[in-house]
Amino acid sequence: MKKIPALLSILTVATIGLAGCGSSQANQSASNSSSKNQSKLSEDEGVIKTARNLNEDGHYQDSNKALNGIAITDLSKKGFGSLKAEYFQIQKSNDAFLLKQGKKQNQAAANNGSSDLSTNDSFSNYSKFVGDYSFYNYDSKRPQSDLVIDSDGTVVQENNDGSSYHGVATISSTNQGGILSYDVTSGTNDTKSINANVKIDVTWSNGENETYYGYTSYDNYPVLTDGKSYKGDLVNEVWVQ
Repeated sequence: MKKIPALLSILTVATIGLAGCGSSQANQSASNSSSKNQSKLSEDEGVIKTARNLNEDGHYQDSNKALNGIAITDLSKKGFGSLKAEYFQIQKSNDAFLLKQGKKQNQAAANNGSSDLSTNDSFSNYSKFVGDYSFYNYDSKRPQSDLVIDSDGTVVQENNDGSSYHGVATISSTNQGGILSYDVTSGTNDTKSINANVKIDVTWSNGENETYYGYTSYDNYPVLTDGKSYKGDLVNEVWVQ
C-alpha cells in the first residue's frame, strides 16, 4: 500500500519531464522559425535597397528586375508590413515611368502609320487585370521579365536583355475552358487546364498580335497565359501579378 504514493510520485515526475521536453522542443522550433524569418527579412530589405537606388538613378527596368528577387508570398509574413509597402511603392514608380515611355513610343509608331495603337477604356470594368506582372517559370535564356498593363490599355513588356516591347491591349469577357497554364500556387512547373475569365488581345508596335487569357489563381492573384505549349511539357508564356 505504501508503494502507491511512491509510484504516483515517479509518474508525476516523468509526466512533468515529458511536458517540459515537449515545451522545450516547441520553443526551439519557434525560435528557429523566427530566426529564419528574420534572416529572410534582412535579405529582402537588401533587395529593396538595391531596387530603391536603381529607381532613384532612373534605371526603372533594372529596379523592377531587382524586385523580382522577392517572393510575393514573403510580403504576407509577419513583420514584413513596411517592406511590403515600399515594395509596391517602388514598383508603382517604376511602372509609371515605363508606361510613360511606352506611350511616347506608341505615339511615335502611330504617327509613322505602322500600327493602330489607340488607347481605349476596355479595362475600366476589369481593373483587377491592370498592373505589373512577373514572368512565371523564369528562364534567363528567355527574354521575358515583366509585363505592365495600364488602365488605358498601354502595354510594356520588359526583357532580360534590357530591351522592351510596347503596344496596346483590349480586354473582353470570356468563359473559354481547357486553356493550358501553370499551377502557379505550387511554385512548380506543373501544368493544368484553366477556365478563363477574360481575353486580352495585344497589338504590338511592330504590328504583331498576341492573345492572353486571364483568370484568378487560388491565392487570388490575377494570372495571364497564352495557352500555348513550350518544349512539350511547359507553357509558353504565363504571367503572375
